[in-house]
Amino acid sequence: MIEIAPVQPKKLAIKLSKKAAIFIASGLIAILLLIAGAYCLGKYLTDEQRLLDRFEHAVQADEADKLLKLLSSSNEDIPFERKTAEGIAEYLKADKAELDTLMERLRSEGKRLRSGEAQSFDNDEDAAFVYLSKKDKKRWFLYDDYEFKIKRYRIPVRTNYEGAAIRVDGEELATAGEDGSTVEIGPFLPGQYEIEAQYQGEYTTLASKEKVALFPMGSYRDTVDIELEGDYVNVTASNSYARIIINDYDIDLVVGDGQRIGPIAIDGSNKMRVEMEYPWGKTKSEELAIDTDQLTFKIDELDETDKEEIMDAAYDFASSWMDGFEARDVDKIRSVSPDRIADLTEYFADMVDTDEYYKGELRKLSFDLEGFDVNQYDEETYTASVKARLDYSEVFYYGGFGAEPELADGTNYTQYELQYSNGRWEVSDWSLTDSFDVGAVNTKVYE
Repeated sequence: MIEIAPVQPKKLAIKLSKKAAIFIASGLIAILLLIAGAYCLGKYLTDEQRLLDRFEHAVQADEADKLLKLLSSSNEDIPFERKTAEGIAEYLKADKAELDTLMERLRSEGKRLRSGEAQSFDNDEDAAFVYLSKKDKKRWFLYDDYEFKIKRYRIPVRTNYEGAAIRVDGEELATAGEDGSTVEIGPFLPGQYEIEAQYQGEYTTLASKEKVALFPMGSYRDTVDIELEGDYVNVTASNSYARIIINDYDIDLVVGDGQRIGPIAIDGSNKMRVEMEYPWGKTKSEELAIDTDQLTFKIDELDETDKEEIMDAAYDFASSWMDGFEARDVDKIRSVSPDRIADLTEYFADMVDTDEYYKGELRKLSFDLEGFDVNQYDEETYTASVKARLDYSEVFYYGGFGAEPELADGTNYTQYELQYSNGRWEVSDWSLTDSFDVGAVNTKVYE
């Protein structure tokens, strides 16, 4: 058997040309440069300095939308609104020193994060309201990535009225404890807030507001003190039965109760008047601003119509007086109070017994329009008085008098007191009073 030896393959020797070698080497270099470039690009895109530059540019250019996108994307766990971004941009743009301070802090935080000295500044009390944090995951599995975080704050508030409502931008968030105690409200994002304390008192509302710019460069410890200014007012009036009205609200007190009104602001923001409900109608005083702790009110108990009715009743009484005396009959006298009927009846009986007669004529009755006065004896008993001058002619004489008696002219000054009963004024008393010059005072004349 003939053995055939295996044929050994020949080795191929390929010799690259110089041109091909250069081409391959160039390709390898290009690939290495591409890889290096991509790495540098990725590092640039994730560099914290670029993030800080974007933040600073958005503030300086007043681009709230870009700032909102930059901040909200890394603070998805909190309700982040456009007004927060707008407030931050407005605050920092208006105060370059604050912007410079914040950027210096952020750059320092970036260096510390990059060196591995810190992972986040979440628990750093000295961190500003915006601070840097390193993300837990690397971007593209290669690069450290950074983001902005927003701090939240609680605000201590103190006011001087227990039970006062604490409101922030109109929303009630807490109730003040005992006088001088502090209540914490929040948490709040950086921004401008209006904090109000409002105490609803028995007679009025006390309120005061403070604006807070919540952009601290560290922890926030300042207490917002809201002082409510309330005082007590003493009230006097010409009628102690007058009801006290504050801001058109009847506080269910009369002046005669002698109660000091308060607490109430005495800065002029509240108004007070007093009112009286007389049987002949309601009357009220002038309304005064509460700007002092002592207020005095004058009530005009009678309007012009009321005065006319009183003068008409007094004139009706005076003119019918003479008819009654001539007839010696009380029924002839009009507008007289029933309380005086018995007295007049007895007087006329004495005239009859003594054979006494009367003739008279009322020529003129002049009322002093400044001489009115009203008195209240209890909640239901009222009297009004008015001064009058009577010009008349009269004579008293006895039976058996021979010739016709001549009337003698006379003048007297009388103060009539009238009671209001059953919807009308009636004369209940009369007495002589001081004289007054009809020509010199404001008068009304009945002839």
